[in-house]
Amino acid sequence: MLEFNGKLYARVSEVISPFVSFDGISKEVLERKASLGTRVHNAIQDEIEGNFPVVGFQEKGYVQSFEQWKNSLLPTFIKTEVRCYCDEKMLTGCIDALVKLEGEEKAIIVDWKTSVNESPLTWPMQAHLYFYLLKQSGMEVAPRFLFVKLDRHGGLPKVFQYKLDSSILQSCLQAVDDFWERNSEKVSV
Repeated sequence: MLEFNGKLYARVSEVISPFVSFDGISKEVLERKASLGTRVHNAIQDEIEGNFPVVGFQEKGYVQSFEQWKNSLLPTFIKTEVRCYCDEKMLTGCIDALVKLEGEEKAIIVDWKTSVNESPLTWPMQAHLYFYLLKQSGMEVAPRFLFVKLDRHGGLPKVFQYKLDSSILQSCLQAVDDFWERNSEKVSV
């Protein structure tokens, strides 16, 4: 959870965590993978902002994969690392990027992934909750979302596209309510 302005918000990642299983993966491996993902995201952020990204051996392929995606699609980056808060659901999430692609009227939600495989349940949930947060913040975005699974060897990434689905969105909002029901003792900061 994240405290902001004296209020406690559930993170999107916490809301969707009951729907993913890391059984059989040690805590140390999960922590190393999370750290790698953070370093890759930071390097991509630096690249987008025109700064000199700090890229170590482990991050290099992922960043090269991002560059291949960027150079092939030539997106216009509208915003990056967009943190949104929703007081109605007490929910927060940080969207990796909002981009415009040629021929598109609205910005598209983009998320960078360093996972080995797609998570066909939680990635669409994450996308829908980001859409909801942006909408609640007054931002209009396209009803489709791109999750870019970066290649660790620097090859072209695999792109997963999800489309807005009202039944998935309702299930996601129910998952937020369920999260707060399970954590009701933490509601008051």
